[in-house]
Amino acid sequence: MAQAQWRSSNLFILVSMAMALLTDELLYAFMVPLLPYMFEHRLGLDNSIVQRCTLLFLSEGALICVFSSPIIGHVSDMTSSKRNLLLASLALAFVSSLATAMAESLFVLFASRFFQSLASNALWIVGIATLAENIGSEHMGKISGMISTVAAVGTSGGPVLGGMLFELGGYWTAWMGAFAFILVDIVLRLLMVEKKRTKGEGKMLDPEQEALLASEIPTPSDLLSEPVLSAAAAVESEPVVEQSGWRFYAYAFRHPGFFAGVTSFFVFSILISSFNTTMTLHVQRVFHWDTFRVGLLFAALQGPGMLLSPVFGWLKDRVGSRWPTTAGFLSVVPFFWLLGVPGDDRFPWANEGTRGQTIYSFCMIMIGSLLCLLNGVGNMEVTTAISELEAERPGIFGPNGGYSRALAMSSMSWTMGLLIGPVLSGFLAEVGYYEMNCVMALLCVLAAVNAAINLSSRRRT
Repeated sequence: MAQAQWRSSNLFILVSMAMALLTDELLYAFMVPLLPYMFEHRLGLDNSIVQRCTLLFLSEGALICVFSSPIIGHVSDMTSSKRNLLLASLALAFVSSLATAMAESLFVLFASRFFQSLASNALWIVGIATLAENIGSEHMGKISGMISTVAAVGTSGGPVLGGMLFELGGYWTAWMGAFAFILVDIVLRLLMVEKKRTKGEGKMLDPEQEALLASEIPTPSDLLSEPVLSAAAAVESEPVVEQSGWRFYAYAFRHPGFFAGVTSFFVFSILISSFNTTMTLHVQRVFHWDTFRVGLLFAALQGPGMLLSPVFGWLKDRVGSRWPTTAGFLSVVPFFWLLGVPGDDRFPWANEGTRGQTIYSFCMIMIGSLLCLLNGVGNMEVTTAISELEAERPGIFGPNGGYSRALAMSSMSWTMGLLIGPVLSGFLAEVGYYEMNCVMALLCVLAAVNAAINLSSRRRT
């Protein structure tokens, strides 16, 4: 029993899932520096279409995430053990990554990318659902903070790792590094033991607690000695109708926190993706910065999250996500407005000497720091809403709960923001970079109102 206890401990489950999510981010990001080589040298494509193929390759993953999320969430909630789904996802990730590495035609490359994206989405949804079920939705703030840090490390370290291994040993050496991460994940998943779900309340028990409960099962004589329920009490305990299919989402969206969490996550995603689309071109045109300085700006945007996300996650577990999220949206409004000022002829005071560069860099650091308050708001709120709804009506989402379907909706909102954000910001930037940032600031104000009204506010002890 003691041997299995550490395998079902919160710490080991947290480490295992963190490793899975880190591997998933690394697997996506490390391919970026390899794609030009794959398209030009392995597939023999002309250099003039490499950029277009790279865009299609990366966009394919986002589209698959949007359409596959509800299906993955449904399958996950119909399965009592998430461990087998995680193992299947890792196996699919390994096989599809191997096919991607070996691809010598566009058809094989995009087909393998399809299955790779499917496995990646499953790892995220099932992995976070595993954390919520085993560690508890009341800790989703800290969990989301950890996830944000892991994602930032994977996103930032992936291209560095891929490029370094490619330079040191070539194409296949780079891929061996990715395969090694997947194999380590598979081993951790085989070692991990899920806690058992108790009936009714949906709580999870480790193997030792399960054994203690089993020893307390009443005997037939105990049952005979129990008083019989009155007819009135029997009438009151009406059977709960399970909400499945589209009824699950209709029922969940009636909860204000669920709706506000999904929409807040969607706006947050739009804000992040707008930088990827417009920032590089703007600073190169206005400040004539090189690639290194642009990279430093992205580090200023992403770096604070690696340090501040766990702290803000702990804060949200203590006071709820209403006021941190509201403060996050409102506090970035002046900095979004000020971000559009340098380079605009209507504000000559901001374009004297290097003042514009200083203002822009300062705003980027502040936005990167304050946006950490929004990390994980979708995952935190949807799991909290599901826990509250199941507490009111136990079994309403089936014997295995509804965390996976809820997290699938959160994942969809984030991915849709990543798809819509570049289109929206690119269109607005054609009108004017200042105008684009004013629209982003307005979105933040509207999202802050939504958060203040609908998100949860609670204090943990």
